[in-house]
Amino acid sequence: MHCPSCGNESSLDQKFCRKCGFNLEPVSALITGETAIDLVKQEKREHEWRLVRRMFRWLSIGCLVLLLGVILVIFNKGFIHEPMFQSIASLLILAGVSVAFYGVVSSIMRGTYLPDKASNNPQRLSENRTTNELPDARIPPPMPSVTERTTQLIGEDSKSKS
Repeated sequence: MHCPSCGNESSLDQKFCRKCGFNLEPVSALITGETAIDLVKQEKREHEWRLVRRMFRWLSIGCLVLLLGVILVIFNKGFIHEPMFQSIASLLILAGVSVAFYGVVSSIMRGTYLPDKASNNPQRLSENRTTNELPDARIPPPMPSVTERTTQLIGEDSKSKS
């Protein structure tokens, strides 16, 4: 494989060109057959997995706080009989339910609203496109014509004969 930016020979497992620093991962992914749609699907799976982990983390915290409140209610009914413990237990139960509810609702809201990251980052591939367009800074300058110098010499030769 050759670098699309400078033409330097590179291997498929290289991440960047050693000569110009061009990102070779998208090029090697296209050569090996990994399409942009596969990359988008994989990114979507990872995003969903992060949402599920976040939701279960908040649910776990909420359940622990709820359990602590229930334990205080049990101790208050069986052993202590203090109105202060009853208030604290009620607040802990309410807080535990609120934290668990927040975890579920926020994960649902984050899962239904997926911002279009492809429009903000030009290096990311959208589902409809298979390649990225090169930014203006990466477009190579036009190469001079092979016959340009010969054409200049012909012009000078005709001027010197006149």
